[in-house]
Amino acid sequence: MNGPTTIITDPHTGMTKKFTFDYSYWSHDGFTEDPVTKMNEKDGADSNYASQTDVFNDLGLEVLDNAFNGYHTCLFAYGQTGSGKSYSIFGYGANIGIIPMACSEIFRRVTEICDKDAEETKNKSPPAKDAKKKKKIDDDDQNEEKFEGGIKFEVTVSMLEIYNECV
Repeated sequence: MNGPTTIITDPHTGMTKKFTFDYSYWSHDGFTEDPVTKMNEKDGADSNYASQTDVFNDLGLEVLDNAFNGYHTCLFAYGQTGSGKSYSIFGYGANIGIIPMACSEIFRRVTEICDKDAEETKNKSPPAKDAKKKKKIDDDDQNEEKFEGGIKFEVTVSMLEIYNECV
């Protein structure tokens, strides 16, 4: 591997094929398990190993940044059986994948934005008798509380897995 390019050499003929992707990751070897965190980490400076965090930082954060900028986003994992799609998406054990990391990051950002909005709202206007609840509203048969400050988040995630050509 050399950056986003993966080079495969036929051991019998010596012929090579190059494949270039947006990202190309190595996760077969070159790692050790941290005894404390149980996370897989590079076993040395020369290692090409890409951790779950490396994959998330390259792919997951960009998808989340776009979602927080108002775009609908999609992350698509495609490849041959055993190539690591499920591991990258879900993870295993302490080595959580893109989806669990993204969920944690989504709610970290939501909390940060709401806390900032609440602080700005608090500093702008004097507290009312019932400063938090403004009124109840009925939206598509769901009762929701509307809070002063105006920021409301709705998080929707859907996933589809096709395994052995079956949905």
